[in-house]
Amino acid sequence: MSPVDFIIIAAMDEEVAPFLARATSHGETVQVGNAIHHRVTLAGRDALVVRGGVGLVNAACAATSALLLAHKNTAGAPAPLLISAGTAGGLGEYVRVGDVVIATDTINADADARAFGYLLGQVPGMPVSYPVPGALRQLSAVQPSQGGLVQSIHQGLMVSSYTFVGHERSVIIKETFDGVLATDMESSAIAQTAYSFNAPFLAVRGVSDLCGPASDADFLVHVDDAAERSAEVVMAVVQSWLGAGSPRPEAAPTT
Repeated sequence: MSPVDFIIIAAMDEEVAPFLARATSHGETVQVGNAIHHRVTLAGRDALVVRGGVGLVNAACAATSALLLAHKNTAGAPAPLLISAGTAGGLGEYVRVGDVVIATDTINADADARAFGYLLGQVPGMPVSYPVPGALRQLSAVQPSQGGLVQSIHQGLMVSSYTFVGHERSVIIKETFDGVLATDMESSAIAQTAYSFNAPFLAVRGVSDLCGPASDADFLVHVDDAAERSAEVVMAVVQSWLGAGSPRPEAAPTT
């Protein structure tokens, strides 16, 4: 398998569909475990678009299998850019349905090993969070395209949880993680996997609901358009990253 320049992982078929629609060519489709890997051409480059499944474990498995598949027969090649795409619940004061949140840092909201001296959100032996390297953070500061679907793009903290976040859980998360903008069920696991493989990582999520009393119904109404908005911004970020020469992060520090 020839190298790919970037990997896009989304949990559901609805979140993968906008990327497959944008692909200019479609290669083989491979299932590895629960993940479906689509080899495609996007932005003129070879890419993997992966339907990974919902939740942290599915996301970690999908990211691992994608990175291993991308590195097959390509010893010595740098790890490709890994992007967590799809939908999220909005938590930030100025975040609205229809906006897009780009994570500049990612935390596992369910990790709690404080009894052993770790910080809330920190998986033992791993970093407290997964901040985006400065160069990639700057390149991801894209603006909504004129005439596009996206009204506002926010950059900041995103947390992930096994729980679909409704009103009660959202209050706890906002009180616990200062400045959090959005929550999903996959990105922190993909970020941790990217850290382990020294792969550049970014999460780009369209806001489908505001984690309120009717968040489940709102999600079902807006999942398709939120996924489309995520894809619109992902492709803008990819173009920016490719145009800058695909900068790589420094080697991950040992823990």
